[in-house]
Amino acid sequence: MKNENIIVNKNMIINPDSEIIYSSSVGVGADDEEVRLILFNKRLTSYGENIEIINESNTQIILNKGAAFKLKELLDEHLKE
Repeated sequence: MKNENIIVNKNMIINPDSEIIYSSSVGVGADDEEVRLILFNKRLTSYGENIEIINESNTQIILNKGAAFKLKELLDEHLKE
């Protein structure tokens, strides 16, 4: 079976041989009591002829400072390798 272009709508056609790129990021904020991680997922959407990058955030991780410090130690140790 031959790969064929995938028609998403009349204005967007995806070539199945295209490279797939996944993009996400992590936001970090803190106050005197806690550290908050917010996970963002970026996705492409099409409106007519326009293609837009949409940032979605539906995951937040809230840590007290002790747990945040332990997480930092684990990450520091892992990233040394």
